[in-house]
Amino acid sequence: MISVSISRRPLDTKKISKVVIFNESGKVLLLLRKEDQPFPNKWDLPGGHLLVGETWEQGAIREAKEETNLDLNNLEMILDKGKNKYFKTSDFVGDIFNKEDLPEHNDFVWVAPEELAALNISKIYVNAIRSALE
Repeated sequence: MISVSISRRPLDTKKISKVVIFNESGKVLLLLRKEDQPFPNKWDLPGGHLLVGETWEQGAIREAKEETNLDLNNLEMILDKGKNKYFKTSDFVGDIFNKEDLPEHNDFVWVAPEELAALNISKIYVNAIRSALE
């Protein structure tokens, strides 16, 4: 008899947690989605789908770490859109991946909030950033 062990990642909850991360200059971190991703070549906030058993904050912290290599602290909820929640923080430790080492994105940029209009970014993310500034 053959015994097979299958390791599974916890199930996706279909809930999304995103983070507006500000640096010491007040600029926001944006990530450029890869061509093979949904919404290709659009600027994105760090974050993503929660896994079963995660809190909104845990999911945001895990996803941001996976995407950027930053360890986030002191998240504050800024926007609740039901299955999507948005947080903000300026409390992080670490260095972001080099652009060529980003696992899920092609590029990143720290951008001043007043420069958002010139970027290919979803309105909901612009609204989240504006809420984070209030």
